[in-house]
Amino acid sequence: MNKFDYSCDVAVFGAGPAGLAAAITAARKGMKVLLIEKNGYLGGTLSSGIALLGFLDVTGRQCIAGFAQEFVSRLQDEGHSLGHRYCPKHNSVSCVSSEYVKILAAKMCKEAGVDVLLHSETHSVETKDNYITSVKVYGKCNETTVAAKYYIDCTGDGDVAYLAGCDYEKGQADTGVLQPPTVIFTLENVHMEELFKYLDSHPEELTYNKIMDVGPGYDVEYFRSSKNYCFVGLTATCNKLRETGELPVKRENLIFIGSPNTNEVYVNSTRLLNTDATDIWSLTNAELEGQIQAGKLTEMLRKHVAGFENCFISSICPNLGVRETRRFAGQKRLEIDQAFQSLVPEDTIALSGYKIDIHSGDSLKTEFKTIDKPFGIPFGCLVSKNYDNLLFAGRCISTDARVIGSTRVMPTCMAMGQAAGTAVSQCIKENTLPKDAETERIRKTLAEDGAILSME
Repeated sequence: MNKFDYSCDVAVFGAGPAGLAAAITAARKGMKVLLIEKNGYLGGTLSSGIALLGFLDVTGRQCIAGFAQEFVSRLQDEGHSLGHRYCPKHNSVSCVSSEYVKILAAKMCKEAGVDVLLHSETHSVETKDNYITSVKVYGKCNETTVAAKYYIDCTGDGDVAYLAGCDYEKGQADTGVLQPPTVIFTLENVHMEELFKYLDSHPEELTYNKIMDVGPGYDVEYFRSSKNYCFVGLTATCNKLRETGELPVKRENLIFIGSPNTNEVYVNSTRLLNTDATDIWSLTNAELEGQIQAGKLTEMLRKHVAGFENCFISSICPNLGVRETRRFAGQKRLEIDQAFQSLVPEDTIALSGYKIDIHSGDSLKTEFKTIDKPFGIPFGCLVSKNYDNLLFAGRCISTDARVIGSTRVMPTCMAMGQAAGTAVSQCIKENTLPKDAETERIRKTLAEDGAILSME
């Protein structure tokens, strides 16, 4: 085995939405940054084809900007994003071309001077007192020992924090059940106008259960007027096919996401119940079952849904789209009541305006509740309770089991990543710890860099 040592100011683990933002932000602040990623590409779920949800609040006001906005704007300038669009169901959608996300992510890391290590996963963490002293990562028979001043865990599952022995919670509070992951796949040769013509005379296909808040205007004309949409529907078709045994997934409806590319949609309709993505056997089973479901769903769509008669799968996302696993203890904890009360604390480092979106992990139901106004994510939710030089960004931050239904979406994760990268850069320059940092100075820098911290 080859063994290497690497020293840096900031080590960021996971190159998804949060990790990209954290690494590039810190590098732009003059830090030596290493970004470690298990895949052979950058972007994580951002490169899956799923629309970015939550740039706008329920009234259509923008509540996420900064690095996240820069990323989408650059994609849009190159013709690979449709920008932001108000949505009566999701508040907003921002559709992107999945493969060009990878290209832009690589460009931006190169531009910022981020060192990148792909095909590498964490396998051990060394600690002393209240500090992480080094992290060993492994890939392709190479072991690299990374020694950094600060570590930012953006792996989603909190792999570094878990191996360091940090306190965490997992699953919904009342049941312990985790939200189900999904396998995203891309369909080509789809003619959505044919589906829209069918929906014109079948409004029952766009009905929803009582625990799903959907505003007026989420109708055929909304979908017809732009490719920038996240379509949730075909309820009657799902009910009929469930009765005949022809629906291959346990869902109430199907989800298609628009693409900048012609006759292409991304499908977010596989459903992998009773999955724990931190268990390698459960993860493996979900990946395989999700790929099988993708094939069965495609055949079902070809047979039963207008516009999909001649569609075919062009790609299957190489990674499971995981909604929920571990949530780690921070200096503060974000609670669901704070979200519904739209509280914005003085130490807010990012806003979340997306709805509470909780997919049942053991049934076909989905809870979808409106947040009246964006709420604030306190800086302390990103700062480890257990180690003085460890931060989190993304869905593994310190929250309760329900509020993660809002904070887990990608624009919010990017905003948290920008905050984490900004904070550690300030701490290094001022020789302070995150738990003692002047949050107002972090907020000032974030605001100067375009982040939105208040809707006032």
